[in-house]
Amino acid sequence: MTVLVAGGTGEAGRAVVAELAGRGHDVRVLSRRGGSPIAGAHPVAADLISGSGLADALAGVDVVVDTTDGKSRRARPVLTTGAANLIAAAGAAHVTRTVLLSIVNVDRGPLAYYRAKAEQEQRYRTAGLDTRIVRATQFHSFVPMLCAPAARVGLLPALTHTAFQPIDVRDVARGLADAADGRSPAPDIVGGPEILRMDDIVRQWKSATGVRGAVAPIRLPGALGRFWRAGENLVPGHRDGTITFAQWLAQQPRR
Repeated sequence: MTVLVAGGTGEAGRAVVAELAGRGHDVRVLSRRGGSPIAGAHPVAADLISGSGLADALAGVDVVVDTTDGKSRRARPVLTTGAANLIAAAGAAHVTRTVLLSIVNVDRGPLAYYRAKAEQEQRYRTAGLDTRIVRATQFHSFVPMLCAPAARVGLLPALTHTAFQPIDVRDVARGLADAADGRSPAPDIVGGPEILRMDDIVRQWKSATGVRGAVAPIRLPGALGRFWRAGENLVPGHRDGTITFAQWLAQQPRR
């Protein structure tokens, strides 16, 4: 098949590109400026917000895999306006199937980012296309990303009564590629292989990387703190990942 990966230059997108190319598909990576070539894929340029270039980028495409992200307020329209434009162009190009990467229980999340992702999901569900939505737990890089800013001043925050179920992007990529291939059953949820308290994750990261700082228990206030403490980010019945957090850490470049 010819598969276009939107967001293919990001963390998850690159893993999806590698997985699809490894299965023998012709892969296109969509970015606003076309970007640098990624091994096994062809860069194509289009603007999701304006829609410019999408018709050409989608010509001859069989499947669209959307791994776009928009955590910042400035980038968030990619998830809403961008999704609407990508879906419309996919329909006009007679794309066979669309696949969207989303987040476990995103429709219950309290953040504006979660609401934008939930709106993105809804746009795909109501598009009239054969759509597969794959929700994942947080990636292995998530907690280190949360800790990194405070680590610069010697503090390693560990949220109390909070656990995560980290998953490797390569495991997520296999689920998305199965959905793109039309495999039945294809996953609609993919979770990491283990559920770990945040302080355990932080200590493992500290030991593996040599980062300095005191592990500090912190209670996160507000709706997000309640969401995580309630375990809404976990899917204990879906331990689909094969790569543990410790194994991922061991594979990371040393500082």
